[in-house]
Amino acid sequence: MRKGTHIPVTIIIGICLASMTGCGSQEPKAQQIPDSLAASEPGTDSPDRMPGDAADNTADPMSDKIPDNKSDRESAESFMQEDDQGSREETPGEPCRVPTLPDTGTGLTDFVPEGWTLMDSVELDFNEDQVPDYVGVLERTLSDPEHGDVWDDVIPRILFAIASDGAGGYDLDFQDMNLIRTRAEGGVFGDPYEPLTAEGTSFTTHAYGGSAWKWSEANTYTWDEGTWYRTMSENTYGYGPFVTSYEKDDWERGVGIRKERSDDFDEMEKYWDSDGSWDEERFDVEYEISLDEPLTLCQAGAVWWLAPKRVADWSVESIGFSADTELSEDRVKRPDEAYPDYCDQDCVLYAFPGGDGSSHYLAMYRFEGRELTVLAESDGVIGGARLYRGKLYYFTEILEEVAYKQTQGQGERIVEEEDVVGIRLNRMNPDGSGKETIFEYEYPEADQEILESRLPYLSLIYELSGDEVIAEVYIGNRPHPVYRMNSDGSGLRWIGQIPAVQTEVPAATETDKEPLT
Repeated sequence: MRKGTHIPVTIIIGICLASMTGCGSQEPKAQQIPDSLAASEPGTDSPDRMPGDAADNTADPMSDKIPDNKSDRESAESFMQEDDQGSREETPGEPCRVPTLPDTGTGLTDFVPEGWTLMDSVELDFNEDQVPDYVGVLERTLSDPEHGDVWDDVIPRILFAIASDGAGGYDLDFQDMNLIRTRAEGGVFGDPYEPLTAEGTSFTTHAYGGSAWKWSEANTYTWDEGTWYRTMSENTYGYGPFVTSYEKDDWERGVGIRKERSDDFDEMEKYWDSDGSWDEERFDVEYEISLDEPLTLCQAGAVWWLAPKRVADWSVESIGFSADTELSEDRVKRPDEAYPDYCDQDCVLYAFPGGDGSSHYLAMYRFEGRELTVLAESDGVIGGARLYRGKLYYFTEILEEVAYKQTQGQGERIVEEEDVVGIRLNRMNPDGSGKETIFEYEYPEADQEILESRLPYLSLIYELSGDEVIAEVYIGNRPHPVYRMNSDGSGLRWIGQIPAVQTEVPAATETDKEPLT
């Protein structure tokens, strides 16, 4: 993502505004990420939700877990960012614009706009001139502190930093409205915000939420030669204090750690001792991944899964179709009518069903030019779209006719119907050309002539990093096999399963390659 890319202010995903010393001022120290190809946030899943069901993807503190924090306010996407003409008078029932902060001031209070409150700040010397600098968080002043107001919950908060100018004043270093959760983004737990912390030239944002199933997230940003980079992240998900998923990414080492335990209650109880304690270090699957180059703070905000909720204008100027998709323009869903699988500074990827429900489609919306292109079509559900190193990845269901034995009265009958028997991971060029399947899994029992019971729900949870794919095949309440492979599907190998019970490992095959043994 080139920081110089021009995107109209009214449609950008919570743009990170920066001064000459901020994240928008110069190229990252490592290899610059090309347009639309920033490392994606991983896929999502939940123990009480079918994975791959895009309509239910409402929170994502972990790569493969979703806390119970759905706050379904359709108006949440309607707020606006101030344009170059300045703010305008608000009308009743309309959320306020997110203001552009002043370029200079003499202290923190000079950067707090009218109608906004400085809710948190930390002191650090990130430009290392021996004068205190500050990172702070602003929120819209509550319109009704006692009872609250709908707009208090959905208006984004502003993360910003100011740097000493060496002459007794301060310059705005950056502002971003993506990286701090709103009051409505914490679930039943309530406001998820937890105070900033700082050390050296770094600061860390914190959030915590959920209900019975809880999650936490911490992201550290470090100032290096005039640019902020995300250098550390740590996320947890689990039932109360019992962590079932743990992720830690350390970009200074270039290593990510993943730990997973089953979130099935019967399996979780096997970890618990009679006194309610458990071995906190024992997980079903543990592995490391190689991390790609760190994102700047602006890029990290743009690829965050909540960024599309900050978009002000989803208008479409043109609609196009790849060569092998067929759909009339009036049946194409706009991005605000679907749940985005992926976003960055340039585009959003999302899937939607056709009007008759028999086909599913994958679309890309580009902010510059407001172009919408339908890229792929499938009989089964499409999900998990990602852009990575010049390729677009997504999974599709494998559908086949299946015969079930069904009891009726005193007898039995055979019922045939189309069902999901497997899952495929596909990739293609961003224009929809060059489609190929790089990983395929078919449920072993699906090849039986007549099934005694229905097949379990099948989906795919995967992550792309270090030119590798880590893929977990979600199989209802059965063990989930976990594989790793190169980003082109080669080098496939099994690395474990969740839960780690001693059962026969389900088979997976590489398309046009040697089968997994």
